[in-house]
This record gives sequence, structure tokens and C-alpha cells, in this order.
Amino acid sequence: MAFGAKARAWLAGPWPSPGRARAPGAGAAPAPKAVLPFESIPRCPGNKWMRLLQIWKERRLENLHLEVHQLFQELGPIFRYDVGGTRMVLLMLPEDVQRLQQVDGHQPWRPPLDPWLAYRQHRGHKCGVFLLNGPEWRMNRLKLNPDVLSPQAVQKYLPMVDWVARDFSKALKSRVLQNARGSLTVDIQPSILYYTVEASNLALFGERLGLLGHSPSPASLNFLRALKAMLKSTAQLMFMPRALSRWTSTRLWKEHFESWDYIFQYANNATQKIYQELALSRPEHYSGIVGELLTHADLSLEAIRANAIELTTGSVDTTAYPLLMTLFELARNPEVQQALRQESLGAEARISQDPQSATSELPLLRAALKETLRLYPVGMSVDRKVASDVVLQNYHIPAGVLKSFLVETLRQEDLKMTYQFVFMPSTPPLLTFRAIN
Repeated sequence: MAFGAKARAWLAGPWPSPGRARAPGAGAAPAPKAVLPFESIPRCPGNKWMRLLQIWKERRLENLHLEVHQLFQELGPIFRYDVGGTRMVLLMLPEDVQRLQQVDGHQPWRPPLDPWLAYRQHRGHKCGVFLLNGPEWRMNRLKLNPDVLSPQAVQKYLPMVDWVARDFSKALKSRVLQNARGSLTVDIQPSILYYTVEASNLALFGERLGLLGHSPSPASLNFLRALKAMLKSTAQLMFMPRALSRWTSTRLWKEHFESWDYIFQYANNATQKIYQELALSRPEHYSGIVGELLTHADLSLEAIRANAIELTTGSVDTTAYPLLMTLFELARNPEVQQALRQESLGAEARISQDPQSATSELPLLRAALKETLRLYPVGMSVDRKVASDVVLQNYHIPAGVLKSFLVETLRQEDLKMTYQFVFMPSTPPLLTFRAIN
């Protein structure tokens, strides 16, 4: 069973606290209620197999978040939600998620993304931290942390990301100034995807793809197409039982495997190139995350490649769409955009001397990014299998249950968001970028 931890109270509005305050002058507190069995948790109405059939027929889950929102309104802050053979308990309130985290343990179990897992099993490839669970996940995570997540590691690859960001900004500004009106109205989403892929590849493999130039190489464009096709087919296959979809969606599985084949081939070539360069001589400067992992040799070559691939594929859409929605919100809130501009101009000299100080020198920017993630979360749930029995909302949950230019827009109404593995706007907003003197 899958345990979906929903930590966004805004989905269903305010809910009364399970414990009621004692009225003034009342006597002793009432005896605690008896804990109700798991079967007493409200259940989503409808047939679980018909729900699966509908997902298969429509080949998408674009409105799943809206359905879940409505169910929270009707059933309360906890309910059971079954799809085919997958059983889930969905939570909404932050205090329940906090309680869940208390019993998570050092080796949290997450339901694996089956289309990704199927490819690796069929091709005999290792899994990275995104797909692993248990002791192997913890071992990989602990060995990756120093070179990927630690502040010292971030300081090393931050200049690489900054390099790509500056190139992205220059390219966009050049397009704006080429227009006689000094403005450019465009769907910026493809350009942002190019930026995220370029930045991710440089930070990981220490090599530019050239996606921000006028003539990207065919190999770079093929790599990007493979990423897009893989993510699209993932969204279509992720809720389908493999035993069923292998017969009903053979073309889709073929596309999914071919995309992964190209991604693995690219990552393997990039990793082997770095490995051979390191074997000849140790570089005098930082050359990316994979180079550091190979130098330290705490993980096998196969494990390093597996984690590098998952870091690449997992960092594209999850970065691109929050950036797009940040630009959209700034475009329709020009006073906030102006405040951010003044903040960045005031801190420019200090950040130039110490680039690592950007996070502390730009508190308003940090707040704006956090607000974007609150309004437009990348995913819709955090899934866990509880390691021990826990009581949530007075229900017993047994162990093992899964749980530099101006941006403008004519559009002022909210965007409809759809769920396609990550949240994205159903129709990308047109943004106008205008040069500032």
C-alpha cells in the first residue's frame, strides 16, 4: 500500500482540531476516545478497478490534484484511496505529517517509480538514491551528501550554475534588444528547460551542451528530446500495473525504453570520459560532481553513473517549472518585481566579492522562491511506508502501510495547473521581457 503524506493544508481549507477545548467551568476532561481500526478510515467512493481503467483510457492524471482536493473537502483530513491493486492513505494536515516523520526512521521507504524501475531491471542497470530503499539507499545517500548536498559542495559547483544563468540572461537580453520596440513576448518555457538541462549537465559532468547558443549540437538536442520523451511516458505509465500495460501500451513502453537507452548511453560516455581523464592526471581545479565522486571512489563506477543519471533526470522539470511560475508571479506583481530588483542591485557588489553570500544577501528573493513553491508545489504528495504502528486522526495505521529586464504579462487570472509527474501549467503563459535603461 502507498501512504501519501499531504502536507498542504490549503488544499481543503481549515479543519477543526481533533481535540476540542474544554468549556469554561467544565469538570474533568472527558476520557480519551478509543482508537478506531484502520478499516474505519473514510474511503474514497467508487470502484478501484474502474478508477484504474479510467486512468488507462485517458492516459493521463492531469486533474488528480483537483480530485484529491474535492475528496478532502468531502471526507476530511484523512481518507483511503485505492487505484487498482495500490492502496493509499492520504493525509492533509501538517501535524499528521510531522507525526508520520517521527516514525520514519533512518531508512524511509518510498514506493519506487515503476516505469524507471522496470527499465533498470530489464537492462540490468543499478538504481540510484531516487529508486533505492533500505540500507542500500542510506549507504548511497551518505556517500553522496559530501559531494552533492553539503554547503562545501554547493560552493564548488555554484559558479558553474551561475555561469549558465548569466549566459541565459545574456541570450534573453540579446533577443529583447533585437526587437525595435525593446521588448519580446514569448513562451519562455522551452528556453528555461534548455537552461536547467545545461546547468545540470555542467554541474554534474563539467561539460557544456551548448543549448543556449545559436546552433546546439545534434547530440545535445537528441539528449534533450530523450529527456522530454522519458518524462512524458513516465507520467502515462506510472499508475498502470506493469503486467497490464505491457500488453496494452507496448508502443509507449518502447518509447520509454528507447529514451532511457539514449540517456544511459550519454551518461555512460560522459562518465567514462571523466574517468579516463582522471586516470591520466588529477585535475587542478573542480570539474563537477561526477569527477569528485570518481576521485573519492566511495561508490562503484556503476553506482556513480546510476546516481548521476537520476540527478540529471530529476533536476530538469523540478527546476524549470518553479522558475517559470516565479517569472509569471513577478510579471503580475510588478511591485514585488521592483523590490527584488532593488534588493539585487543593492547587494550586487557584495555578492560579486563573495558569490556564496547570495542566499543571505537576498532574503526577499529567497522568500519569493519559497512562495512560488508553496503556490505551485513540484509534486502533489510525499509517499512513505510506515515502519511501525502509528495513530493519526484517532485511526490506527499498522506498520507496513504506504503512505535584468522587466517581466510583464497581460494575463492576471490564475493558471490551471495539471499533474504530469510534476505540476505544470496546462497552457504556458506568454511573458513580455522589456529592456530597462
